[in-house]
Amino acid sequence: MVQGVVFCSHPPAERERLFAAADYVTGDAFHVECCRACGLAQTRPRPRPAEMGRYYPVTWYRDGARGHLPAIAFQAQRALYRRRATRVETMCGGRPGRVLDIGCGSGLLLQEFRRRGWRCEGTELSERIAGRARRTAGVRVRVGELTALHFQGSRFDAIVLWHVLEHVPDPAGVLAEVARLLRPGGIAMVGVPNFGSPEARLTRAGWYHLAVPRHLSHFTYPTITRLIAEAGLRIRRASFLAPEYDTISFVQSTLNCLGVRRNALSNWLSGREPRRDVGRSAVVASVVLALPLAAVAVPVTVLVGLARRGATMSLLVEKPPGGAHPGPGPGSACPPLHRASDR
Repeated sequence: MVQGVVFCSHPPAERERLFAAADYVTGDAFHVECCRACGLAQTRPRPRPAEMGRYYPVTWYRDGARGHLPAIAFQAQRALYRRRATRVETMCGGRPGRVLDIGCGSGLLLQEFRRRGWRCEGTELSERIAGRARRTAGVRVRVGELTALHFQGSRFDAIVLWHVLEHVPDPAGVLAEVARLLRPGGIAMVGVPNFGSPEARLTRAGWYHLAVPRHLSHFTYPTITRLIAEAGLRIRRASFLAPEYDTISFVQSTLNCLGVRRNALSNWLSGREPRRDVGRSAVVASVVLALPLAAVAVPVTVLVGLARRGATMSLLVEKPPGGAHPGPGPGSACPPLHRASDR
């Protein structure tokens, strides 16, 4: 992908401002707008590529940091990775192949693929994070934008895009490159936040997954479906349950809307410390309030997820074996509860 490309190129007259939002790391002001023509919501103004580094504090990527997550939570996360690797393998015919994890982070998912006998590769945008993934998974991790790495076409049986598309300037271009790299019949696992979920609509600027300006695009199911179809891919399975995100998203979004220091709980749990002025009182208040909220969050998020309205979307996407283009997906419009008139 080319940095700075804006996927939605419709004229400004087609864009509707939804609500203001601020980056909780720097305090910089942004807003979210939705294109009436294509339905995609985006963060505005969009930072220049050279500016993005200041929105990703170095403390987010400390080697081996588990923050204050209990050991049982870490083991549960590993179990989720094993389940996802198994699911992808099953859809790939039940045998190992070659997998590429785009934005592989810590490398834990690649580690699970490797244990199953897969030939694994990953990509990251920084050498620091790539080095961490190499040490964790023991696999090749290349540094750079996906299209700049010039992978051979039809090379991979599976590709992972786990909560990556919302970060990139050109999600359509990334999906087109994924389609080029997959062999016919290959599977891509795509995860993105669900901007059309009740949680997103109700909490708006306080939504845990909004994350401006790190999240440049905000997808509903219709918009992500259309992008996938236009890339020549088709959705085989869709889930709206992601246990590692659902409870913390519900709890943290609620705390944000209650006026507790934004994302204090999630940063404390993960070991991130993006701001020095996050006091101990904010963490204590978050933990105390989180206990009853979590008791509500678990059944609510499960029910909402089963109703296909969860705060995240997990999609298993196939490149058609015959190379046929499935055609454009359904059109979409701005989610009604996000319209500017609701402010």
